[in-house]
Amino acid sequence: MIKERFKSFDVQFEELHAKQSQWTIPDQELREYLRLAVAEVLLPAYRSFSTHFRHLIERGKNPQKYIRYSPEQVDQLLGKFFEGRQSGEQKQ
Repeated sequence: MIKERFKSFDVQFEELHAKQSQWTIPDQELREYLRLAVAEVLLPAYRSFSTHFRHLIERGKNPQKYIRYSPEQVDQLLGKFFEGRQSGEQKQ
């Protein structure tokens, strides 16, 4: 159950990142405001979930299959939302 929740987060976050990193918000202040708004909702919930359950997955087989992102990596990727990256560009 926990493995599936981590895996589900990964899939949904990757879809969200793919879509929202293509959207362009030219106004820097608005772009930053929206990034912060998303981060204020997403990061505390993911950080709490990760803190409480990550160790259960890391003790098992192939933890990287279920946990692709640390809370810090999620935060870093949120910083790329709304920049208008083309779908053909490489992920970092």
